[in-house]
Amino acid sequence: MDWKVIANEPWLWVCGFIQAAIGVYQAWYFFRLATRMLAKHGGYAPNQIRSIVRGAVITAIGPVMAEIFVMMALIIAISPAYCWQREGVGVGSVVTELVLLSNAAIGVGQVFGQPSFDIVGFAAAIVVVNLSCTLASLGAAFFTRSLGRARDKLSRGDARLMAVIGVTSSLGVFAFFAASEIKKAGGRELAVLSGALLSVFFFKLADWIKMPRLKEWALGIAMFGGTLIAHLCKS
Repeated sequence: MDWKVIANEPWLWVCGFIQAAIGVYQAWYFFRLATRMLAKHGGYAPNQIRSIVRGAVITAIGPVMAEIFVMMALIIAISPAYCWQREGVGVGSVVTELVLLSNAAIGVGQVFGQPSFDIVGFAAAIVVVNLSCTLASLGAAFFTRSLGRARDKLSRGDARLMAVIGVTSSLGVFAFFAASEIKKAGGRELAVLSGALLSVFFFKLADWIKMPRLKEWALGIAMFGGTLIAHLCKS
């Protein structure tokens, strides 16, 4: 049997919908809990909470579109149903997903994306990617509480130091992924540089025109702008 037939079976779509429904419920539950805490314990007025929510929604547009691009890449690489099932649990990284698929195929003597890749390679890939997610979920479940204690020891109760650690950690993460993309060349270095410059520009522009809400859109605009500039220059 052709593995592509199995990769688009209805049961995979059903599993994806179940997983997505669980994710939506969790998001709604924590959203409701957070807004109630802001009102009850934080003393925020309803209009302030709405402003916070609006800013969060706008800021999320860029990452959400990036997730859609990830799904498109996986659809091309393997299949729509498989992609939906994987993204239903928020995989998020097409690079990691493709590496797992490739390594799984190599483990059974095949090459992913080549005619030699058959149902055996697909079965091995399914086992590897789901085992990886299972171990990651178990690790998060058992060690997240310890990470909180480690954070407190690291900051020694200093809120300002914790803020600095948070900023530097974010910079480190973004710098790591940016450097990884730059190494691949092929226009990626231009996309990274353009995105960084656009992000700085829009943050400064928001201050110049006294429009702080523009900063909420800066991330999404920078991501799309950097991608578009790199594509146009490469063309």
